[in-house]
Amino acid sequence: MYNSSKAVIFVGGFVSLVFLLSVIRFLSVTLLPDNSNNVPTYLVSYKNRIWWTSKSGKLLYVAVPTDVLKKAIISGIEVKELSVSEKSLEVMTKLSDIVENPYITELRLNQKCAILLKGVILYFGDWEDLLHNIAQLEDLAVVMQPKAEYFLTSAGLVYKIRGGGGEEE
Repeated sequence: MYNSSKAVIFVGGFVSLVFLLSVIRFLSVTLLPDNSNNVPTYLVSYKNRIWWTSKSGKLLYVAVPTDVLKKAIISGIEVKELSVSEKSLEVMTKLSDIVENPYITELRLNQKCAILLKGVILYFGDWEDLLHNIAQLEDLAVVMQPKAEYFLTSAGLVYKIRGGGGEEE
């Protein structure tokens, strides 16, 4: 036989549970501190270690060896009080898409160069030159000689500076 009092208690308990879960979710979103600034975003080289940093430039923790396979390492940064300087952070933010490129292993901010696969060093006059010509990097990486140095112009032309052997060819 149908017991209406049990049905009312069950529905009331279910509605109370849903209300309680909604309140908990609301309070966790509004009252707890925002941890989006502590999300590991960049890999930087500092004091002979590779560190994960947040979007705000705060050094979070030392990266494990397998992390270096995920993104390019950014070196030549300025660090003050365990945070990346404003100047370095501005350049890092500008280069956020480039660190994801699988052909780039390291970006040296102080030398304005990128270390590519096969040990190729690619110099350029401005970071914008690399940003504008990143699409042709895949084709260039195939033709570039290992351990050679190249210069990338703003027009997208690449000149070999030295190294890699094969000068007599």
